[in-house]
Amino acid sequence: MASDFSTFFPPMISYSDIEEAYRRVSPVVHKTPLLTSRTLNARSGNEITLKGENFQRIGAFKIRGAYNKIASLSREEQSRGVVAHSSGNHAQGVALAAKLLGLQATVVMPKGAPPIKVAATEAYGAGVVFCENSSDDRERVAKQLEAKHGYIPVPPFDDDKIIAGQGTVMLEIAREMKELDYLFVPIGGGGLIGGTAVAAKHLFPKITVIGVETEAANDCYQSFRKKEIVRIDPPSTIADGMRTQAVGTRNFEIILKYVDDVITVTDEQVIEMMRFLLQRMKVVAEPTGAVAPAAVFHNVLRLSGKKVCAIVSGGNVDPSLLKKIL
Repeated sequence: MASDFSTFFPPMISYSDIEEAYRRVSPVVHKTPLLTSRTLNARSGNEITLKGENFQRIGAFKIRGAYNKIASLSREEQSRGVVAHSSGNHAQGVALAAKLLGLQATVVMPKGAPPIKVAATEAYGAGVVFCENSSDDRERVAKQLEAKHGYIPVPPFDDDKIIAGQGTVMLEIAREMKELDYLFVPIGGGGLIGGTAVAAKHLFPKITVIGVETEAANDCYQSFRKKEIVRIDPPSTIADGMRTQAVGTRNFEIILKYVDDVITVTDEQVIEMMRFLLQRMKVVAEPTGAVAPAAVFHNVLRLSGKKVCAIVSGGNVDPSLLKKIL
């Protein structure tokens, strides 16, 4: 399958691309903390570390890829403004990156996007255009705006600069962890796992990289097993960052080469993880951000005695949802 992809696409990103991205984004992103819990270790039977991207600027990892992409544009391209489509966190990342670089951003968001994410996107100065709730609708409207106004598109995940930017998460993990057996990463469109998998396999050649989705949003789980991209109907899952209908083509190429397995957790397991993080670790995670930790918390792979890192990808949770969970 990998050879088939190489026929149509340029070479996938390399570790040097991620290093270059980190030189670009490190002055503007937070070096987020690594979090531990003796209770979590005891429950899982492993040595668990959580990478807290919920403490990142905009409350999620997405600023990394968005800034790397927009900062890489030429001055002429930047002068035209940028357009993006997102259910929330990429929208905020693009809005803040554009603000920091002094250019205009327009973001297409679904009508059902969490109000907290819409408000933050607007607060960063981006214009918001609403559409129907499917990822297809978001992409279609964004392309219409691109054609009409000449905006430069900033894809949510299927772009090499975006992927390399997201991969900088792993560089920070490796600077603090000298040994690591397993890495658990949530999968929406695949940008985060694409970038972190490339970096992880370079920095820890023997590491096992695991992608995690919710059962209702298991497009990559199916795709990984069939070795071809499977497109699903708009999924109904608590994890709004996983309501994509298919993993990105560039990301899937990387996943097939560098990711060892893709697994799923239930929405109920995600909710239990969110509750544990909040009550026992005083950490606020949005549903998508709790997906990878949930796989570790419930020890889906039945690991024992391993050094494990799971990425908490974001913390932009609607207060009304938190109230229901508690």
